[in-house]
Amino acid sequence: MNLARSLRASLPGVSTREWDQSDHDGLWLGGTPEVLISPVSAQEASQILTWAGQEGLGVLPLGSGRHLGPVGRGRFVALETSLLSGVDEYEPADLTITSGAGTSFSTVDSTLRDNGQWAPFDSPGVTERSIGGFVSEASHSPLWAGYGSLRNHVLGATLVAGDGRVLRLGGKVVKNVAGYDLLRPVVGGQGRLGILTSVCLRAFPLPAHERVLVLKRARVMDLIEPALLAGTAPVLPVSIVLVGQLAALSGSSALVLRLHGAESTVDADQSALEKHLGMSLDPLAANEVDSCLVEVRDRGGLEPRCVEVSVLPSCLSKVVAAAEEVGAAKAVIDSYAGRLRMGSTDMSVDAVADLRGAAENLGGALRVVRWDSASRPQDTLCRNAEVQLAQRLESIFDPGGVLWPARQ
Repeated sequence: MNLARSLRASLPGVSTREWDQSDHDGLWLGGTPEVLISPVSAQEASQILTWAGQEGLGVLPLGSGRHLGPVGRGRFVALETSLLSGVDEYEPADLTITSGAGTSFSTVDSTLRDNGQWAPFDSPGVTERSIGGFVSEASHSPLWAGYGSLRNHVLGATLVAGDGRVLRLGGKVVKNVAGYDLLRPVVGGQGRLGILTSVCLRAFPLPAHERVLVLKRARVMDLIEPALLAGTAPVLPVSIVLVGQLAALSGSSALVLRLHGAESTVDADQSALEKHLGMSLDPLAANEVDSCLVEVRDRGGLEPRCVEVSVLPSCLSKVVAAAEEVGAAKAVIDSYAGRLRMGSTDMSVDAVADLRGAAENLGGALRVVRWDSASRPQDTLCRNAEVQLAQRLESIFDPGGVLWPARQ
């Protein structure tokens, strides 16, 4: 009896089918799942994980499948959340929305925008992500400067732990935890602690007015000083990013600043920024804004090979100089966070290793976000205390190691 038949015999009614790589073109796993399973509820996901533990199988969580790194080898199945979709509850007056983990981010955002609200997160390819995958990865978003990180705005979630326990974490209000906040490690946990089946997000009112200001220069290096200065201005833009060779701006490198608020407030903020920088800034025309912001959002983050470097903002000039061999000219840099993201199709392991060494010498770190082959660069090594903490969390949420394929 093959695995699909065994699963159907043990869990009749659960949606299963053989794995078909053509459904996930470009997805490099480092192994092949034996079957693809699609639960329709947290209870079904719990039964699947319990069954997998009994069978000695690994389970690989899949959202949209677009942002998956390499996984371990051996026998495992893939569990996709596409049937866990739809907006379950939306309270516009409370600024909260709860949806299934397989719901696309664009669906959630569209629902919010119909009511004059939005989810201000602009990580690469976010509109194509599932909510569960998006929260599990919790990739950096430049809008955090104005709105805070995603971790602060995931109010609640339903998580199926590796041993099948169904955990309802957090709630539907901003302050809802009186003891240990178990939700925090799940956001950004990359599927290591369990499978998200639903998520409650905090929403925000749409800004009354948005203005995108740019400062163009020939090289990214020439923009680092004004970018750092913008971060010390009496008014803080909602995002401050540097982008090299921006197609939306005819190939120029640019400092891109976003201002939100009432139009009179935005006018005052622009004047304050220009006075602080000692130079004028050019507002983008309305018909240029969308293409520019999409290019900035996705720059480097959707390539087959992608890395992120984090350093103190004061060290950005040095790390950009060190990154030139890897492709810094096409990177996107969040100067307020001191974070640089770059991606390409041909980034070499040796170049990334050199960049990692330069980042560590500056007191920073390098993270491999995506890599499409078995010869993968080494991430910055965590300190023993951090490794031990992660292992203890995994042993509590997933004592049988069922979710091992997601661990890198």
